[in-house]
Amino acid sequence: MTRSLLRFIPLSALVLALAAFQLARAHEGFARSAKCKALPSDASWPATKVWDSFNSSVNGRLIRTVPIGTPCHGSHFNQTECASIQNNWHETSLHLSSSSSMMTPLFANKSCDLFTASNAQCVIGTYVQYAVNVSEVDDIRKTLNFSRTHNIRFVVRNTGHDYMGKSTGTGGLSVWTRHLQETQWIPKYSSSFYTGPAIKAQAGVSMEQMYKIADENGHVIIGGDCSSVGYTGGYIQGGGHSMLSSFLGLAADSALEYEVVTTTGKFVVASPIQNSDLYWALSGGGGGSYGIVWSVTVKAYPNFPVVIANVSFTSANISQDLFWQAIASYQAITPALADAGAYAMAGYYGPASFGLAPVFVPNATIEQVQNLIKPFLSNLTAFGINHTFSISSHPTFQIAFDSVPGYVDLTVGIFNFGGRILPRSLWGDPGIFNRTMAVLRGIADNGGTLMDITLSPSIKINSAPPNAVLPAWRTAQKFLITLLAWNDTATAAEIKATQNRVTNVIDQPLRDLAPDSGTYLNEADPNEPNWQQSFYGANYQRLLSIKDRWDPEGMLFGRTAVGGDRWFEDADGRLCRVLGRISLISQTIDNSLV
Repeated sequence: MTRSLLRFIPLSALVLALAAFQLARAHEGFARSAKCKALPSDASWPATKVWDSFNSSVNGRLIRTVPIGTPCHGSHFNQTECASIQNNWHETSLHLSSSSSMMTPLFANKSCDLFTASNAQCVIGTYVQYAVNVSEVDDIRKTLNFSRTHNIRFVVRNTGHDYMGKSTGTGGLSVWTRHLQETQWIPKYSSSFYTGPAIKAQAGVSMEQMYKIADENGHVIIGGDCSSVGYTGGYIQGGGHSMLSSFLGLAADSALEYEVVTTTGKFVVASPIQNSDLYWALSGGGGGSYGIVWSVTVKAYPNFPVVIANVSFTSANISQDLFWQAIASYQAITPALADAGAYAMAGYYGPASFGLAPVFVPNATIEQVQNLIKPFLSNLTAFGINHTFSISSHPTFQIAFDSVPGYVDLTVGIFNFGGRILPRSLWGDPGIFNRTMAVLRGIADNGGTLMDITLSPSIKINSAPPNAVLPAWRTAQKFLITLLAWNDTATAAEIKATQNRVTNVIDQPLRDLAPDSGTYLNEADPNEPNWQQSFYGANYQRLLSIKDRWDPEGMLFGRTAVGGDRWFEDADGRLCRVLGRISLISQTIDNSLV
């Protein structure tokens, strides 16, 4: 700054600037104060005997993290064990049995990476330091109190299905709710807003278990397409899209009530009648943000038949223009599919192939579904494109679900994620539709894989009480997931570059195409710009006020969870509060310089 420029800056502004500089310099000191959470390297970190005493208080349920990749490194190296872990790394079962392992390796930050050299580091790093294998409400209360007393980062973990990094954290102590497994079939749930069959499930109950108990009683629930996901955790709390969403709505629309442990240790019921603000927030406002959910009770619906259809073709012997013309022909029928209650998942695997598997149509006949798909198939024939087509009818939802390859379980840790909810309005004008198709093709041309999910969970199809579901879902035509392949052997810098490519190259055209929409907060780019708007929309400020009421100390943190912008992680992964005074002083300086 030159002297001539200094003459035009008010003295008060210079004083404020100096104060801001000194405060910023002092920031490192704050990182060792109550403004930041403790790390094991701090003198304040509990001694071993303190941890032992805590372990006794939770009846021996405290687990010290041993990274799952430990047999691949250092003095613990065991070639046979390491190879076994590597071979099973992308299977959910490996991670489900762990209290700390992450199914999205982006958040492991190569702390103890089983694909690095045996002499590479193996540290706990971004994994939680400890976890409590919860079996009773007091386990959660005691863990909250211990975390509070010792200024330790508190984490909620269920199954480990987590694309957004909420279920881990450097220096963290987690409550692991995976083994809360009680379920109850309720033939006649009764309240002032719903009377009918329901299922109550504790936090660790999986999608597969929910489907089974519903089917055994001649009913279905609104659930997802991965059997091992925890139903009661982030799935339903984040909204929960489903192959039944165009027919019955989102999972959150079926929520009747929650049992919740608050961060102050209270055990409460949240429903449209009791603690209705908490019920509203938990039903779509994101998991692990407002309280620790102990159980959820959801509506069950009478069973119905399902028709499943599949279509596939490749770009062999045809031009890319014709290949994308064929995909546009498919896109043209998707509004009719959604209006018929269908869910359709199509994969665009670069410029090489297209697979529609499945079209999942509840309560329909083969003839009805054939008529829906006929215009697309007729165009494929007219274009001279060789294709496969199959169609089948199934007497119940469960039989249909079990017939779809990949629905029993999914592979994990193989992609970097992004995506966008695309509104029906993009299909209403030929010019906008053509632009939409150009954007999809551009993503594929840039190396992206597209998972194109047609669904329309309009509020009119479910008489649900008001909830915090992202408003963009209610006008959706589809949820488009964008993917770049994960490289197990990539360096940390390469991993970061790939995720940045998702953010800035793959997904930006989708934001430009649908700027007023958003995306699914459970399956998204963790670096999503303006995530408050994209994940929560107009609900954000109300959600924030509800969080302040039910989590007044900010015990529950997620990078993109409501209130997450009040915290940051420093270079060591230490969780620290954002110092509001710096922002205030900076704003004052900016105002003074105008």
